[in-house]
Amino acid sequence: MEHTVGLFRCAQYKLDKILTVLGEAVSKVGFSTQGFSGKTVLLKPNMLGAYPPEMGITTHPAFLEAAIILFKELGCRVWVGDSANGIFPIDCVWERTGIRDVCKRQGVEEKVFERESGTLVDGLFIAKPVLEADAIVNLPRFKTHGLTVLTVATKNLYGCVPGLMKTRYHRENIDRNKFAKLVVRIAEIAKPQLNLVDGITAMDGNGPSAGRLLDMGTIIAGVNHHAVDTVCARLIDLNPLDVDTIEAARSLGVWNMDNEIKLVGEPFNSCKPPSFNLPATFTKGMRDWWISLFVIDRIWGGISIKPKINRAVCQRCGLCVKSCPVGAIIAPEGLKMFFDKCDVAVRKFDPKGPAPRVINKTCVECYCCHEICPYKAIDLNESLGVRIGRFLGERRIRKLNNAK
Repeated sequence: MEHTVGLFRCAQYKLDKILTVLGEAVSKVGFSTQGFSGKTVLLKPNMLGAYPPEMGITTHPAFLEAAIILFKELGCRVWVGDSANGIFPIDCVWERTGIRDVCKRQGVEEKVFERESGTLVDGLFIAKPVLEADAIVNLPRFKTHGLTVLTVATKNLYGCVPGLMKTRYHRENIDRNKFAKLVVRIAEIAKPQLNLVDGITAMDGNGPSAGRLLDMGTIIAGVNHHAVDTVCARLIDLNPLDVDTIEAARSLGVWNMDNEIKLVGEPFNSCKPPSFNLPATFTKGMRDWWISLFVIDRIWGGISIKPKINRAVCQRCGLCVKSCPVGAIIAPEGLKMFFDKCDVAVRKFDPKGPAPRVINKTCVECYCCHEICPYKAIDLNESLGVRIGRFLGERRIRKLNNAK
């Protein structure tokens, strides 16, 4: 089967430019707009938390607004909906990200998944607007992720699960392979008809919220979300099967790596970033080599990359305490937590006194705390086994490259 994925250059968040590029993308990737007039289209951005656009964590409001205009011009009824991480106040998320202002300006309906009822589909709780819309257009941000390596089209659809139910699913699917399969199952229920990736400013390193912002200047578009993720992985010289959600899709039989992907738009090499750092939780050459896996699993006691709170950076807001699905982060006695305030992420709290601490024996390495911290105060500490495995894996890659 052949899938089409488009690469389109766009250097800045200027509404007119983005709108032009999205219009070109839709026309070139095999997305049919026939019969869309009068249909209800749900636009699904990344609304991870109450982060302002300049932090590069959520889908940029200009990118969303361009998509809204595009589908309004097709005569569609447009909804905008997502479910944030369940930690920040809901209205704070919509306001701080700039998405509420866009919805008001364009006169489109907000679908706050936490306030909408949900339905069980294949044993999974899915927000009703996802099921009621005639079409879903997925608007992810191009970022790394500590648990799934990348969060692009497929991982963005985890937000179709409303509210703190996502925390429950994290707790029930601790293993990264199980979690990746869960995400893929949710994505297959949502089945977006179009995926438009905001890669104008990407995030590498320890994403999805604490990484480095990278001017990538590229919008990636495609009808099939797995094909889009595959191209995104190849853009950063990453084996697609090293992305947990792609491997999970393959193992579940919903994606075949033999599928041909036709690229349209800009030349592939012109869209590749000059460098791209993967998260500390991943190293090329380590996952699929029996020697490094043996070292990690049998000799040094297993892979272990534990979050550690940097006391010098921590602002004592308490968000990490609330975010942990297994209660592995303990707040010191007397700490006044501010997670009910909308000024988290921009206000500096009093950093004096003891900080929260991680109970390593309880920690399941889901990295929800690292994902949620607005101050980048949670580091990922590698065990000796990981460092040895990284050394062996990188040495293997160098040998393989030299042998070519």
